[in-house]
Amino acid sequence: MRLFFCLLAVLFVQYLPAQQPLEPGRMHYITNPKPNSILYRDTLYRGSKEFMQLFYRTRDQQLISLYQKHQTNKITGQVLGVVGSFAMIFGISRVSSDDQKGLGWALIGGGFASTLTSGFLIMESQRQLNMAVTLFNQRHNKASLGIGITQQQAGLVYKF
Repeated sequence: MRLFFCLLAVLFVQYLPAQQPLEPGRMHYITNPKPNSILYRDTLYRGSKEFMQLFYRTRDQQLISLYQKHQTNKITGQVLGVVGSFAMIFGISRVSSDDQKGLGWALIGGGFASTLTSGFLIMESQRQLNMAVTLFNQRHNKASLGIGITQQQAGLVYKF
């Protein structure tokens, strides 16, 4: 039985990447437990204020909408997680005492449901931020080349 679990662990670990590939010149969502981070042009953006600057300067309504959904789901998920945790703690204390066991079990169940909903909303917010980064790379990360010629000068501009 141990051999089976060891082989399963080796097979699982074999397909996990050690590092996240970072292509130069593109925006990358870095999956951290906390805080969310975006790497763009050698700058690490962390938190909502920096993300707001990054997405709002494009004036792309779909990017802004994805960012706002990310923020809404993240904040709602965090609040539900805290509320659910406290509800379960108070529910356990009610069940442990002899009075109000029904209320205790209701608090435990509601707290558990709230914590599960919290996890879903936080995962959804990360998915929306990842979608925003992908959309940004598709729409706003294009290199251009300009050539200018006058009578006595020639110029080349590479914008990336």
